[in-house]
Amino acid sequence: MPKVKTSKEAVLNKVIPLIRKRGIANTSMADLAKECEIQKSHFYYYFDSKDALVKEVLATTNSYFSYNLNKVLSNSQFSISEKLKGIEHLLGKLFTNRHEGCVMANTALEAAYYNPIYFDEVAKFFDCFINGLIALLEVNYDKNEAKELAEQIVQDIEGGILLMKVYQDQRYLFNAIKRMRKLINKL
Repeated sequence: MPKVKTSKEAVLNKVIPLIRKRGIANTSMADLAKECEIQKSHFYYYFDSKDALVKEVLATTNSYFSYNLNKVLSNSQFSISEKLKGIEHLLGKLFTNRHEGCVMANTALEAAYYNPIYFDEVAKFFDCFINGLIALLEVNYDKNEAKELAEQIVQDIEGGILLMKVYQDQRYLFNAIKRMRKLINKL
């Protein structure tokens, strides 16, 4: 029998991995309710629709990533090398404990075919990541070069996450992170 009481945060903590793994279209409200051990109707207490739930999942993911990335990058006591280690730790925490991939990239791919209403939230995630890397790269590159390199790094890491998912092998993500480190450490 499903539990009756839960919090919005508990719901989000349970649905994020399921949406990350199965995608939006392949995850029904009934699936989400089962995962959370609540009645399907209980979702509507917190979210008006599945789209509202997905937007909240993306916003929560964005908030977590942005907060932790900015915490690393804004630490004036850290060298570039220490900031890179912080970024690597964050990426590892987000992606290496599971092979589901990146909820933002997965959602962007899925939304391109089904529903582009999630693009703004997905773009915020990638903008945060790219802009954080630009800040590191602008120390030794002009703004245009720094932006190009930052975009290249994010593309490489997201590709590493995708291949990690396909082959169930973390080596792909680790290699992308290693290439990021080499590129930024050339500074």
